[in-house]
Amino acid sequence: MSTLAEIEQAAGELPPEQQQELLLFLAARLHGRGGALPPPRDIPREQIEKWIEEDEAGHRRFLAGS
Repeated sequence: MSTLAEIEQAAGELPPEQQQELLLFLAARLHGRGGALPPPRDIPREQIEKWIEEDEAGHRRFLAGS
């Protein structure tokens, strides 16, 4: 593999566990080279709670089969 497109293709074919392992490897490598992480997002607690409520409602609908 010599191009980013080939690497992306191969990474997309990995099982989720190995994709996560690859992500952690890349993040550690970037951090080790002094790469800056993006700043954390400032998400209001109310928005997070709304997302959780929506997710739980969707899960209940899924379990109910609707």
